[in-house]
Amino acid sequence: MGKILLKSQRDELKSERAEIGIVILVGVAIFWGMLLLSFRGWFRLLVSTSLFTGGWVVFSPFVLCVFVGIAVYISDRKGFLIRRSGNESIAALLAILGLALMAESVFEGLFILIMMGWGGGPTSWEAWIIGSIPLAFDGLVFLSGLLLISDPDKMVEDKKLYPPSPQRLDVATQTKYPRDLFARYVRQYPHNPEGVLEWHIHKRMKEGKTREQAIRELENIGGS
Repeated sequence: MGKILLKSQRDELKSERAEIGIVILVGVAIFWGMLLLSFRGWFRLLVSTSLFTGGWVVFSPFVLCVFVGIAVYISDRKGFLIRRSGNESIAALLAILGLALMAESVFEGLFILIMMGWGGGPTSWEAWIIGSIPLAFDGLVFLSGLLLISDPDKMVEDKKLYPPSPQRLDVATQTKYPRDLFARYVRQYPHNPEGVLEWHIHKRMKEGKTREQAIRELENIGGS
């Protein structure tokens, strides 16, 4: 039983991958912005260091974090839209974050171009190439913001997957699901409890469980 509960809890954590991806994208963008704009000579220091160590040694952690954030978000994008279906507050927050990422990437890109041209600019093609790496990073951040800003409309309007209604919810609490299980989902996912519960059930059924086993496993999670 303990192993089943542990596996179920891991599955629940996996179902929050999109949120983790968003945190990674926003976190690395903020960290990069603080480093780039807080110290006047930071950009020149990065470029000069890159000339001796290789550009990717310095910039690859930032680029890798953006790739990871995008991949993690996309891997759970459909589930995220289902879980947050109809939640206008989350949709607005996602739009704001997307716009912020796009604005930051444009502002920092212009800042980098200005810094590259300051004092005559890089003196070699190698310096130009290394200086363009942070521009590529900002390009990825811009695409991340574009990806995030494309989803709020779907979250608010697209309720085609298990759309809840007061009548259906009433029947579900009496016949389709155990009362305590459904009540927990109503508390945790008030905007679309039936849709999220069905998504969790079908996810476990794809692993080979019957519907009854999936429901029982979800009940055990709540009782742990």
